[in-house]
Amino acid sequence: MHEPAAVTRAVIQLAVLRVAAAVDALSSAIAGFALLAGARAFMFIALLGWREPVLGGAGLVVLAVVGWLRWQCGVSAAPQAARRACYNRSSCG
Repeated sequence: MHEPAAVTRAVIQLAVLRVAAAVDALSSAIAGFALLAGARAFMFIALLGWREPVLGGAGLVVLAVVGWLRWQCGVSAAPQAARRACYNRSSCG
């Protein structure tokens, strides 16, 4: 009868590395979409996360959802005419 192969240390280490890479990719995506929501809001939530990690993490997820929605809808932070008028800051007055 064939016995199943024993789980080796290398297989366990590979599985842990895969999970770590997935968590890293997910946290990077959350931070990226949170930055799309707005830089000031991101900084506020990041500073809040320094004092209260659970609230900061929840805030980053909420900002990531807002950023993802803005990305999906194609909404920019400034109206199109305002962005064209202040493209190089020399015409902003």
